[in-house]
Amino acid sequence: MAIFGFCDIRNFTDATEVLEADVMVFVNEIAAICHKEVYEHLGSPNKNVGDAFLLVWKFRQEDINVTETEEQAILELIPSSRASQIADLAVLSFIKMVAEITRSETLQKYKNNKLLKQRIPNYLGVKMGFGLHFGWAIEGPIGS
Repeated sequence: MAIFGFCDIRNFTDATEVLEADVMVFVNEIAAICHKEVYEHLGSPNKNVGDAFLLVWKFRQEDINVTETEEQAILELIPSSRASQIADLAVLSFIKMVAEITRSETLQKYKNNKLLKQRIPNYLGVKMGFGLHFGWAIEGPIGS
């Protein structure tokens, strides 16, 4: 059981075409902010996929009630102040990401990039999309 966060960089295709080889620096500069905020708010970056980041805030085993029947196992989060705090931290980390991305001196160069402004109408700098989901998942390594 966990809270899963997903965020992606908006206008990424345009940014890729304008920045070319420097797009990796662009993504890594944004990822540094996102990962820092997730770590500081007790979450973990799970995966980076191009312009998107999967982030996870896991609940402890003692926060979960498992009821097993012959057909299935039902997982339920036990209401507690700790569970509420984890949810609050996930939301707060996204709020902090927006603030840090907006005021980052490192990312200012993209806000003022003439080619990005030409390519993307009304470009005001790095913008992100965010989503949070609560539920269960199976986690483990895939591959060798």
